[in-house]
Amino acid sequence: MTELRMAFIMRRARVLNTLRGSFLCGLVLLSSCRSGPTPGSLDDLARKYVALAAELGDHDLDSLDFNISPKSDSKRAVEPYLKLHDKALALQAELTKLPDAPTAEAARKALLLGQVNAITARVEQLQGTTRAFDDESRMFFGVAAPADHDADARKNLRVEITKALGNPTDAAQAYSKFGAQFIVPAERVPAVMQAALAECRSLTLAHMQLPPGEHVDFQYVRLKPWSAYSTYLGGARSLIQVNMDSPLTVDRLLTLACHEGYPGHHVFNLMREQALVQKEHREEFMVQPTFSPQSYVSEAAASYAPFLVLSDSERLRIERDVLAPIAGLKDLDFEHYLALEKLFYGLHTAEPAIAREYLDEHLEFVRAADEFERETLMQHAETTLLYLNEFRSYMLAYTVGSDSVQALVENGHPLDAERWRRYVNLMTSPVVSPPLAPN
Repeated sequence: MTELRMAFIMRRARVLNTLRGSFLCGLVLLSSCRSGPTPGSLDDLARKYVALAAELGDHDLDSLDFNISPKSDSKRAVEPYLKLHDKALALQAELTKLPDAPTAEAARKALLLGQVNAITARVEQLQGTTRAFDDESRMFFGVAAPADHDADARKNLRVEITKALGNPTDAAQAYSKFGAQFIVPAERVPAVMQAALAECRSLTLAHMQLPPGEHVDFQYVRLKPWSAYSTYLGGARSLIQVNMDSPLTVDRLLTLACHEGYPGHHVFNLMREQALVQKEHREEFMVQPTFSPQSYVSEAAASYAPFLVLSDSERLRIERDVLAPIAGLKDLDFEHYLALEKLFYGLHTAEPAIAREYLDEHLEFVRAADEFERETLMQHAETTLLYLNEFRSYMLAYTVGSDSVQALVENGHPLDAERWRRYVNLMTSPVVSPPLAPN
């Protein structure tokens, strides 16, 4: 081989290596191809926060909704809670002593500080510290349940529901018996869930664009304290787990498909990844601690999602004409059923106050179950109470949080296009500090 040819080969190899390196830099969002953040900067502290959240998830799976940050090849040793708590306090101190900055940086600092404060409180809770319900919700989510001013409205709703059920002596029992007709047989749940997800996705795509290749997978599980759970995997992919121990009606499955999938958690998370991680290089949004302001906003938005995407007529069409045949349910009065479900939903305003009384130990288990049945016509509230035992004040995201998102999106009774614009803006903005204000 001549020296000239050898020199040519070496030059080509150098060019190819340079191009390969440039290509990898383009593919890897926050790779080593870029210089690391300046020590003590917001970018540096955001990276420390991501590592802290990941360590919390190593300790307790329930404490981390998802982690799409680059994973280390070697498994990280799980350190004692005390050391994790010390790291959280140290990061709090670093964030607090940062000098005053422009508005955007100040907002980012406040966001990170709220997230780290929530992690600190969660570690303390896992170590055995118990706080009053309102104190806990303020530390985790920055909110407290408002005073209950809806008792009279709920009383009127219960009268209306009782009349709609034919004036039974026990409205909760009658409601439970009526709803049981709409339960999907367990062996048909996967097919119904897939069809429900397809309907929610189709309706969502009519209002917003989603990235090519976005996808949802399903897993059917047992022995969980929830009906369904969506885990974001990154790259516009999610895994939705459905608890087969829970009796699931047609309406519940459709609601879950919208809540966990389109335009709920799956869409919320992929839109945030695109807007905040990929475009703005905000590493802090690569993780989502469960007990944090960030997760509260995500859960609140997902809880409102079914109401955004499903009009009353669409819900009736999908459940009666699409899902019921797949479920093998025939000759059922879906109009009456959905009218009752809409009335029943209005009773949810009682839940925060009952949860507070129960978790603050002013109501024991049986009396709390009785209170749920009396106020919300919920028979067999044991499952709800077991959920509260584990997730405690997180339940506010489904009630107070959902109502806040509804107020944000529907303020002024806008047309559909404006409602969707506001919802998309919530997904793509670095908002983690409730209460959510009208836009």
